[in-house]
Amino acid sequence: MALHREGEFLLPLFPLPDLVFFPSTRMPLHIFEPRYRQMITDALAGEARFGIVLLRPGWQTDYYGAPPVYPYGTVGAIEQAVTLQDGRFNILIRGDVRFRIVDEVSRDPYRTARVIAQPETVSRAEEAYAQREWLADLSRQYLEYLPNQTPVPEIETVGLEALTNALIMSLNLQSEEKQKLLEVDDLLKRAERVGAELSNRIDTLRFLRPYRRANDPRQN
Repeated sequence: MALHREGEFLLPLFPLPDLVFFPSTRMPLHIFEPRYRQMITDALAGEARFGIVLLRPGWQTDYYGAPPVYPYGTVGAIEQAVTLQDGRFNILIRGDVRFRIVDEVSRDPYRTARVIAQPETVSRAEEAYAQREWLADLSRQYLEYLPNQTPVPEIETVGLEALTNALIMSLNLQSEEKQKLLEVDDLLKRAERVGAELSNRIDTLRFLRPYRRANDPRQN
């Protein structure tokens, strides 16, 4: 379980369209907007973290202002940062813990909010191992249907939280659907929903396999 603060704390916000970030996953980012260059500069001088939140539909009309965001996001801890000559950044972040926005306190030069950490819960700890094994088995089955797929050794080593959340980020789901999964507090319930999605996809791929040309999914 990631370490996190108790109670409310201030967190810079990085609102993004079409991207939902999850705890116990990693993601590279290219930072190029001036306000977010400043955010990363400030973060690196402090606790090296900021919050990633999903923009609500309709954000295009006010992107450079402060369009509405969903109330739940994930704290991103900066693990690596490369400063480019023109002031842009390439960074690698690790998902630390979910948070809920209480209110925004500043929008200049970037948005800052008071937030509360919302770590996932495991309501039935004795089921976590079985759920992890089930998801890992489904993942292996699913990968068998993907052409030219390289092995993913992490399936055998990571825990339930990391496996569940990495699967959500990798699956082709609508951003709003991923946001709903992020807001599920019980990790076992989230894992169950992801497993059901994988099972449905495996059933479809198994049915379509005889009709593919040389097992090429583009020829369905």
